[in-house]
Order: sequence, then structure tokens, then C-alpha cells
Amino acid sequence: MAVRWIKVLSALQACDMRLRDLETRLASIPKEMAALKARRDKAVSETSASAEAARQFERAAKAAEAEIEKLNAESRKLEQQSALVKKNTEYQAMLNNIALNKSKISQLENVVLENLDRFEEGKKAYRKVRLENEAVAKAAHAEFDELAEFAKEVRSEVEKLKAERPSYVCEIDGEMLSSYTHLLNGKNSGMPLVAVDANGICGNCHMRVTPQALTNIKRGAVTHCDNCQHFIYSEDAVD
Repeated sequence: MAVRWIKVLSALQACDMRLRDLETRLASIPKEMAALKARRDKAVSETSASAEAARQFERAAKAAEAEIEKLNAESRKLEQQSALVKKNTEYQAMLNNIALNKSKISQLENVVLENLDRFEEGKKAYRKVRLENEAVAKAAHAEFDELAEFAKEVRSEVEKLKAERPSYVCEIDGEMLSSYTHLLNGKNSGMPLVAVDANGICGNCHMRVTPQALTNIKRGAVTHCDNCQHFIYSEDAVD
């Protein structure tokens, strides 16, 4: 009977400390999951951006090709019209326009080649980025799923402990339970029940306990540290 209060309080405390740890861990999981989702989204976004960068060069090449086709069509029309022109000035103007179109076409052909080259380089860069980011996204997705499963397991254990807790609480009298609850929910969030070491030092505040407290501990009485008010006991009493 001398150490019964220590055993029942220790059992409740073990349950509450485990609950505290699990709930703290559970509270941190959404942030970790958000970070994994952000990593995955970033990888997907970078891959899309790399593909878009390559497609810009392809579109630029196609736009230049379309302009070349337009200029060629215009030149063919001018050539057909020139055969019907009687005035020399009009004829020369048409020839000048045709020559100008040829010059523009030559420049545009260079633009086409340049953009096609850059498109090929962009495709190579895209393939590299895609492979790297697919690995990143796959890893993040796997970690996300593992974390989700872990959270499920933690929640299950939390519910189990909460269901068990009343069986520990019913073993403790009202006054002791009130004091224990106050310490459990205190600002320091320490353990309400702590051991006193061989030198008489409190396991919570690390101050030396009073001689009277040591005497009470030896008697097996419910004892509080005079400095921090936590329940204190000796390991010898448990043994």
C-alpha cells in the first residue's frame, strides 16, 4: 500500500505522456504533408515550364515559316501581275517588292533555323528536367502516402489511449487527480510525477528537496516538491 499512489499515478502519467507525444507529432504532420505537396507541385511546375520554354522556340519557328509562306504567296502574285503591267515604273516597283520579299524571306529562314536549333536544345533540357523532377515527384508522393498512413496509425493509437485513460483515472482520488491535472496542463508541460535522485534533487526543478520531504518519501506518503509542487518519489519506494 505504501507505493500504490506512485504506481497508479505513474500509470496515468505514462498514458498522458504518450498521448502528449502522439498528439504533438500528429499536429506536425499537416505541415510536413503540405511541404511534400509543395515539393511535388514545384517539380511538376518546373517540368511544365521547361516544356513551355521549348515550345516557345517551336512556335517562333512556325510563325516565321508562316510569314515566309505569306511573302512567297505575295511574290508569286506580283510576278503574275507584272506580266500585265505596261508602265515601266510600275513594273520596277513590283520587282523591288519581290526583291524586298526575298530579302525578308532570307532573314526569316535564318530565324526559323535558329529557333529550330534552340527548340532541339530545349527538348534535351526538358527531357533532363522531366526525368529529374519525375523522380522528385515520385519520392514526394511516396513520402506523402507513408505519412498519411503513419498519421492514421497515430490517430488509432491516440483513440486507444483515450479509451484506456479512464481506467487509470478511476484509481486516483479527486484531490490528487486535481493536483496532477493542474501540473499536467501547466505552462512548463513537464511530468507531474518525478523521481528524486540519490542526492535529493527533484527531477523536475532540479532543486534539492527539503529534509521533511525526504522523510515523507521514505514513509511512502504522497509528497510534493516544496519548490515546484510536483509529485516526487524515490525509486527505492517503487522497487
